[in-house]
Amino acid sequence: MTIFNDTTYYEGDEVTIFASTLVTNTPKPVNDFYQLPIYMQVLSVLICVIVMVIGIIGNLMVLIVILGAKDMRNSTNIFLVNLSIADLCLLLVCTPAILVEVNAGPEVWVLGEHMCKAIPFIESTIAHASVLTILAISFERYYAICKPLQANYVCTKSRATMICILDWIIAGFCTSPFLLMVTYKLEVDARGTLVPICATEALAQWSIVYIATTIGAFFVVPVIVLAMLYSVIVYRLVKRSAIKHEMNRHALHNRNQVIRMLCTVISAFFICLLPFRAMMIWVIVSPLEELANFGAEGYYCLLYFSRIMFYLNSALNPIFYALMSTKFKNGFLKILKAAFS
Repeated sequence: MTIFNDTTYYEGDEVTIFASTLVTNTPKPVNDFYQLPIYMQVLSVLICVIVMVIGIIGNLMVLIVILGAKDMRNSTNIFLVNLSIADLCLLLVCTPAILVEVNAGPEVWVLGEHMCKAIPFIESTIAHASVLTILAISFERYYAICKPLQANYVCTKSRATMICILDWIIAGFCTSPFLLMVTYKLEVDARGTLVPICATEALAQWSIVYIATTIGAFFVVPVIVLAMLYSVIVYRLVKRSAIKHEMNRHALHNRNQVIRMLCTVISAFFICLLPFRAMMIWVIVSPLEELANFGAEGYYCLLYFSRIMFYLNSALNPIFYALMSTKFKNGFLKILKAAFS
């Protein structure tokens, strides 16, 4: 099986997933590279531009608020800075690639060989690093609420910084096999013109096992772990809220506010990533006939939807912070007042 950046075609008994499309290995007309329908091009460009603008501005504001205020520089917010950096990388590098891809056609890669290898590697590395950062945030909250005596030692700013660095190293290492699967080549179309193609190919058994393993390790297992952690955290909070003398009402409100915000951010991340992961599994396990019968337009609709959902999450986090955290809301308002005064 071959996984391209967006498209799928067939080579004998193997399936290839391109940047966006599904086509069969049958004789093609002169105009033989698939072009997206106009409505799909317009919607993809419009949504991507909106996501980019909101996401870049929002995540820059998050960095300014946290790094500009000493009282915001705690271990939890260091992890949120790491998430914002990951979101900015995704929005600045990967989202523009979709805009170029939509304009050129999903089966044609015009960004060159280096970007051919870089885009899928960066996308997956960011997804893996974000999952590891979310796990770190959740364990930090678990210690802060369930084991407060150990929290002062475990949940330090220096330790959080080291964990963030380690997250990126682990994510990059675990994503590195993608570089062996990505190929950049020139194919001849029906008019005899050489057309550049970028493909992430899962031809060998190890590559299919690798993709399945990464989905399990960086999606399924984290969801289970996080569900267990936050069940314990919520139970402890509910139990403590009944003991009024244990902490004052204001401190309890602030702690509950942080937990609600983090639960929303984490839930949104996995909901936005779910379509992309589900589609990868579908392509791997589905018979070739089922993929072929689905049709090119339907396949591209699903694939662009799943990729845009992944990018959308990068724009949602700052909105959640502003809506659910008083400190972030005040920080954002301060920046906006300074900008427009």
